[in-house]
Amino acid sequence: MGLNMAITELESDKALCKGKKLSTVKVFVDDPGRWEKHVEVERIVDLKAAAAKLGQAKLDEMLKKARLKVEGDELYLEKVKDPENQKLLAPFVKEVKTKWILVEKVPAAERKDLVAAAKKENTVTEWDMLEFDEMYDTCGKCGLSWDNKKGCVGNFGPTGSPVPELAKKYGLNLLSKVNEAAEQRRMFTSKDADELLKEIKVLREKSPAEGKMIVRRIEGTLNRLEAMAKCSKDFGVGFYFF
Repeated sequence: MGLNMAITELESDKALCKGKKLSTVKVFVDDPGRWEKHVEVERIVDLKAAAAKLGQAKLDEMLKKARLKVEGDELYLEKVKDPENQKLLAPFVKEVKTKWILVEKVPAAERKDLVAAAKKENTVTEWDMLEFDEMYDTCGKCGLSWDNKKGCVGNFGPTGSPVPELAKKYGLNLLSKVNEAAEQRRMFTSKDADELLKEIKVLREKSPAEGKMIVRRIEGTLNRLEAMAKCSKDFGVGFYFF
């Protein structure tokens, strides 16, 4: 596995994704409790039962015309767009309660408590709901998108990257400890970006003595580090490795 790096983009109001990333759409809670009546209900078609009643040939023809991809013996009714097909499959639908709750369905006064009851990894934001094309389009327009306009998260390098060892050799405190920083989930500030830029400069000056192969191996990493550090300074946001 390799190491990645990113900025703390939500610290800047200029991050085009900020509003959507801070807007929670739905959450998963282990115990819905007082929000039980608001939990999402999935309507699932039992295809075995439908085939037994309608006939496998008729069911297959309907699925084919509707261009519905089926895996297993179940199908989410929401994927069936044609009203007539929905009506046809309705008798074979079972309703299954989930523990997902749409925030907008909960009274405004209770939403803060609802979001607090869910683990961060069990929340879905407006940003999460976007198609990848929409995400890429937003990143392409954002000033904080330091990785060649592809986003604000980039690749540091493979596990065996020579950068940390070279940094250690030349007494560079930050870059020599990026693996430890990732393990400790250390967050660097925009002030640390100055130190990072100094260390990048030292490696660029010293690496030719290590041979052309090393220079080529670390060039991409140094370019990405430099782009991230400059972005951190320009927008006053932190950065981290993971």
